[in-house]
Amino acid sequence: MKNFSTEFAQAQSLIEGAKHIVIISHRGPDGDAVGANLGLKLAIIAHFKKDTTHVVSACVDTPPTSSHFLKTVKDYVRDFNLDGSQPALGTAPDLLISVDCGASNMVKFGETKPTIFSGKIPFINIDHHSTNDNFGTVNIVDPNAAAASKIVYDFLVFCGVSIDRHMATALLHGLYFDTGSFMHSNTTPEVLRIASQLMWKGADYKTIVKNQFHTMPVRQLKLFGRAFERTRVNSKGVTVSTLTEKDFEETGALNEDTNGAIDYLNSVPEGKLACLLYEDRKGLLKGSLRTLSDDVNVSKLAGIFGGGGHKRASGFAVPGKVELTDEGVKIESK
Repeated sequence: MKNFSTEFAQAQSLIEGAKHIVIISHRGPDGDAVGANLGLKLAIIAHFKKDTTHVVSACVDTPPTSSHFLKTVKDYVRDFNLDGSQPALGTAPDLLISVDCGASNMVKFGETKPTIFSGKIPFINIDHHSTNDNFGTVNIVDPNAAAASKIVYDFLVFCGVSIDRHMATALLHGLYFDTGSFMHSNTTPEVLRIASQLMWKGADYKTIVKNQFHTMPVRQLKLFGRAFERTRVNSKGVTVSTLTEKDFEETGALNEDTNGAIDYLNSVPEGKLACLLYEDRKGLLKGSLRTLSDDVNVSKLAGIFGGGGHKRASGFAVPGKVELTDEGVKIESK
């Protein structure tokens, strides 16, 4: 594993010298994107800054309900301005940080603010995806890390931060999510050691577990039922299912209610990999890919469609729709 002491020192210096910081989570944020963001934010406030108005969490999409118990999660902003007119920030940001953004396009704000990648404003890129294109001025990218929250934890230890229970809960939330409740193959002895340390520091493990994998509203149960009903294993050993816009409308489900369905599809014993396709009701067809096979790399498969992720867990989004027919599923790309 690479030693990031140089990059950590650079990031520490930038944070210590900055007065107005925006921490960005990727579009469609998951538990790790939110946990890493808030864990870092709370640490900056407590250890470096002391003033919450100068550190803002940002994402184009709202955090999932499973993360709503985390401290300051409700303070996320959906947008920010580089000219200083963002009320939550007070003035123009002088440091940008992204967490868990597997590529520059996952930052999303770059579409409306392309200058954020120009280097004019220092940009710290903290990530653990092999697809990361090192878009920051400081890149702390470790594809071997189980989660972005793990990298943030290592960074806070490097900086000598006294991690309190709120930081610990946020970071354990991210770690728990990206390891699939410590069941995925990325659950290493080091991951469990860090999880243990975070629990010693007061992380609310019971609430994390309840919110992530032991709370399922009726609408989500109904949505899962439709996905399971359509599940098929094709001749190539691919377990496939799909959800349409109509399924979401009739069940009252949200996009985030698809979380966890792909892991059930991936448990089919004769399947080599699993794929869940669903319409996001914004004109996009999203795909979640999972595998338990050592000889399959779903990141490369997702890359064909402009997506990415990890060898065993990846995703993509393309313009299009699915049409259910008597013969199966028909994909209509745009």
